[in-house]
Amino acid sequence: MNGRFEEKTKNMNRLTIEDLPDPDNSQAVFAFAMSFNGYEHFGSSSASVQAAKQKKRTTLIDVRNELFASARASRHMDNEDFLNRYRELLPILRELIVSDA
Repeated sequence: MNGRFEEKTKNMNRLTIEDLPDPDNSQAVFAFAMSFNGYEHFGSSSASVQAAKQKKRTTLIDVRNELFASARASRHMDNEDFLNRYRELLPILRELIVSDA
């Protein structure tokens, strides 16, 4: 693994519970979702979407990518369905942050 990738991956794990936005604040949730770029991390939009569809949910990268893909889809569909996904992922995000996964 190259050092830059390892550093980026490590930085994904530096979230705190306080970084998680209120699920009722759609703008804050969308901004949080966009703070991880799944397209960049996985190398393409299709790779990001494929990873999100797997719903592995074992690392912060898995979960953040799933939220990112959901937010991008919501933007294209002009809806706020990503908020439901965020609410679903919120306990997982908290658990991963606490366990430093």
